[in-house]
Amino acid sequence: MYYLDNSATTAVGSKAVQAVLDVMTNNFGNPSSLHKLGYEASLVLDKARLVIANSIGCDNREVYFTSGGTEANNLAVLGAAEARKRRGNKIVTTAIEHPSVLESMKELENRGFEVTYLSPNEKGEITVKQLSDAIDEKTVLVSVMTVNNETGLILPTDKIASIIKRKKSNALFHTDFVQGYGKINCKVKKIGCDLLTVSAHKVHAPKGVGALYIKKGVNIKPRSFGGLQESKIRCGTEALPFIAGFAEAVNEFDVGGNFAKVSSLNEYCVEKLREIPEVVINSSDFPYIINISTNCVMSQTMLSFLSDKYGVYVSSGSACHKGELSHVLKAYGYDARRINSALRISFCESNTTKDVDMFITALKDGLNTLVRF
Repeated sequence: MYYLDNSATTAVGSKAVQAVLDVMTNNFGNPSSLHKLGYEASLVLDKARLVIANSIGCDNREVYFTSGGTEANNLAVLGAAEARKRRGNKIVTTAIEHPSVLESMKELENRGFEVTYLSPNEKGEITVKQLSDAIDEKTVLVSVMTVNNETGLILPTDKIASIIKRKKSNALFHTDFVQGYGKINCKVKKIGCDLLTVSAHKVHAPKGVGALYIKKGVNIKPRSFGGLQESKIRCGTEALPFIAGFAEAVNEFDVGGNFAKVSSLNEYCVEKLREIPEVVINSSDFPYIINISTNCVMSQTMLSFLSDKYGVYVSSGSACHKGELSHVLKAYGYDARRINSALRISFCESNTTKDVDMFITALKDGLNTLVRF
């Protein structure tokens, strides 16, 4: 198997698996229970919360566990907007956000909020000027991802807090950091955000758990009700085995070392891709993601060929689309032919040149044998 779809999900690490198993079998108490077993479970929860907090440079009381990145994004966007609606109804985001943010924005529009969607310019960038022009004193929320999940575009989120301050805006600032987490440095004080989303299954931890950072003093409206867990921000018994696995995976982070290794692999792959006449590289700036188009073979046709014949796994974009036309590449202004033939290659630190070589071999074979449109 040659797995190059790590932006969709990653293989769970062995230490994370062991942590999950240990909590499931040896420390299975409910962390809200008052007896000894519950207390021991609460210690696991506290320890995990501290690990996540340290990874993003915040107080452990500012970390709230969720079922994943989607729930955390929903909670951040809808909760922040509802908490601030008496101050205004203007929201600023981008047209290339994850569907969990964009669908939340649609819901807010249905509730009467005015949402500004910034699109990439002719260079494929979201600029500081665009953000500055859009944010004003009436803005109550800015939600901009740090790394785009399809193209790897790195957005200037480190400038947003200063723009909000300069514009004398009371807006809360949320960033979806899911694709950047564990790959680039993530310190909330340096970013200046009020809310930040991370997810476990992108960093070699189990699916079904994520976390939302909420800056101390920031109030957002909860989305669920019924318990005191997570300070009533996200009620319901915590998925402690997955949370323990999440923390174990985060303990394995080597941001600088992995970034250098993957950067070298990215360069190697791009060099090979440039030798194929049909291939157009849509983006490769963020080393963990390369987005390409063939302009001649449908994405799904190529994906099936690569996996079925060669055991090579890539994607056509966000796994949340389930085959729908990419809204991200649409926002870039690409034509249907380019979008319909797009492929996303996404690395992790365990990938090697062998994976790339097999992908290139399989891609060339597909271009020579598959029906073109």
